[in-house]
Amino acid sequence: MCSYYRDLGYDPFEVAIPVTYHIKAIKDTEFAAFSADFRSKEEKKESNVWIIKPGENSNRGCGIQVAKQLSEIKKIITQNSQGNQNHTSIVQLYIDKPLLINGRKFDIRIYAMLTSVNGVMKGFMYRDCYFRTSSKPFDLTNL
Repeated sequence: MCSYYRDLGYDPFEVAIPVTYHIKAIKDTEFAAFSADFRSKEEKKESNVWIIKPGENSNRGCGIQVAKQLSEIKKIITQNSQGNQNHTSIVQLYIDKPLLINGRKFDIRIYAMLTSVNGVMKGFMYRDCYFRTSSKPFDLTNL
């Protein structure tokens, strides 16, 4: 996606991809970069709401939390890594103006496979897919 948007002359993190950090622990350099970004947004009075997801086994929204205080985000990351140092956290800037359908957030799941045999690439797509929407209309004021 990054290559596609850059080829069109766009910054992918401004038009399509939320700013994302993959954090292993609070002492990680990635957390230091995230903290600097968080403080910069705070100083500029920019939107500073973040989604924190487990870095592993994070299917169907399990374990996802939303926070806007650095101390709260630190606490969530620490909880995610407690007991198992191999667990990481994905921290993404919350998209405050997402694409909505009838006022609801949505996602489309489609399954595909790309193979490469002897340098020949083939793509396969499963015909069935599913489309899901949130159960409630989107409202950022509840955060």
